[in-house]
Amino acid sequence: MSESQIDAKEEFLNKLYDDYHYKIPKFQRPFSWTEENFVDLIDDLTDAYDVGRDAHGTLLDDTGELNKRILSAYEPYFLGSIILNDGEDSGERSDIIDGQQRLTSLAILIAVLRDIVDDEARANSLGGLIYEESDPIKGKSETVRLEIRERDREFFDDHVLTRGATEDAPKPETGDSEPEQNILQAIKTFHDELSTWEDEEDGDLGDFATYLTLRVVMVRISTNSLSSAFRLFNVTNARGMPLNNADLLKSENLSHIDDDDEREEYQRKWEDMEEEVGNEGLERFIGFMRHILVKEKSQKSVYDEFKDRVFPEDESFRGAKFVDYLETVFDVHRHRVYDAELDASTHAEEVYYHNLVSLMRDFYPSDEWMVALIQFDAKFDDESALLSFVELLERRLTVDWLTGSSNTGRYSRVYALLREIEEAETPDDVLSLAVLNENVGEESDAFESALDLNNFYRKGNYQWPKYILMRINGERFDNRNSKVEYGNNVTIEHVLPQTPNNDYWLSRFDDDHWRDTWTDRMGNLVPLNGRKNYKVSNKPFAEKYEEYFKKKSDFPLVNELEAYDEWTPDNVEERHERLKEEAREIWLE
Repeated sequence: MSESQIDAKEEFLNKLYDDYHYKIPKFQRPFSWTEENFVDLIDDLTDAYDVGRDAHGTLLDDTGELNKRILSAYEPYFLGSIILNDGEDSGERSDIIDGQQRLTSLAILIAVLRDIVDDEARANSLGGLIYEESDPIKGKSETVRLEIRERDREFFDDHVLTRGATEDAPKPETGDSEPEQNILQAIKTFHDELSTWEDEEDGDLGDFATYLTLRVVMVRISTNSLSSAFRLFNVTNARGMPLNNADLLKSENLSHIDDDDEREEYQRKWEDMEEEVGNEGLERFIGFMRHILVKEKSQKSVYDEFKDRVFPEDESFRGAKFVDYLETVFDVHRHRVYDAELDASTHAEEVYYHNLVSLMRDFYPSDEWMVALIQFDAKFDDESALLSFVELLERRLTVDWLTGSSNTGRYSRVYALLREIEEAETPDDVLSLAVLNENVGEESDAFESALDLNNFYRKGNYQWPKYILMRINGERFDNRNSKVEYGNNVTIEHVLPQTPNNDYWLSRFDDDHWRDTWTDRMGNLVPLNGRKNYKVSNKPFAEKYEEYFKKKSDFPLVNELEAYDEWTPDNVEERHERLKEEAREIWLE
């Protein structure tokens, strides 16, 4: 094709798979469709076939021969567009720029039909659309129509391309990676859905297979260069999974690495990270990079901000340098946030860091703090200073959160902090910054007012009580000796029930106004492991503690209830004031 030439042509599936050879380029995401996508695809195809069959009859006559008059009467079913790069850099195969999810899923569907149709000749024909064995007499070599990512290729060969493999496919959950699980899920879904359709709609698999290959159409858009293909990738399709920021930046940066061996190395780096956290997880880390590099609120998509702001300021950052930086962000997050590890001089500091960061990771309502932690650690690599930095950062952002700062406001503070870290020469320069320390003590009145709210239980979309109580609990816990993590398996329970209907509670808390004022306040709340048990919530206090609180938690904030014989208004108010004082000591002093 000549320069910038684009060719678009409608092709039925039999020609799409028989006349062309495809490969999934290295920068593309793994096979990512899930059960919902597969169900949608097969349901749409069988529904479209049923409409044609009901209106015109079956495509095959009693002898199994195709009735071409009826075939032409069937309305073609349009399955969207695929975009291909056929330029010199793609080699003998067409690079799939957009459409790999559909082409891969359809190849699996063809393999499933190959293995379950009764007609041997039709099975051979279906198999030939996705894989053709070598024929030395005709001088033909082995041909795989769709060449998927190298790391998934052997698995695809064994479970899809091999004749009969789909009938004995393992369960989806046995796959070693997400793409393997998705391949197995596609096989299972197509088998199950076709079996149900065959039984309930009196479906004929051979007739449907004929419809699939001869009446399902896609637009094959080919261009002669990768850059031209990417300008077209936004062409939408009915079932396509559009490329996201991570996909675009993967292509953008790998394509700027000229040396083949080096590009292969960085391709592996990228896919190793992607394999560990998934495509969406990797996009999150790229977002962290954007925050660190741009240091202000997003104005465009992440991809556009790199393309229009970051790369023009430093052209050398495009390519290997980008991937190296992403790997740094990824590794720091894994080490310092996900694993919450500190290599401190004392075990007590390591445990304290672990428990504090785990608490923030699991219960703090947003992740702007992670960006600041990553930049600080990547720049200074100072274990003792990192612990001090996290303590100051957690105090600053928690006080801001409880005293009314919005998520946007807290991000603005972090952006200011990122700029200061970039300019700082030593960790101490950062630890003494006004942006971390200014006015924290002066927020005392607003902070205490937040803790005194009548609706404390519901504040912050129920996140306030969980974070505050677990943070206080962590300070009480002997956490300088043992590392603890609770994940998302924590709920907040009322000691005095929200809707008391037991004489025990109604006799002790008979003032409706008092109950309205105090039931949802901090002094009446405790954290528990696991789901709430509403059946015991109205039992008398002693029974509720023994049967419920004591069994559901080893939190100090719960264990202290054992010291109470009764639960009374005085107990609630006394405990509330005590918890407030502990909160002051943690965040204000």
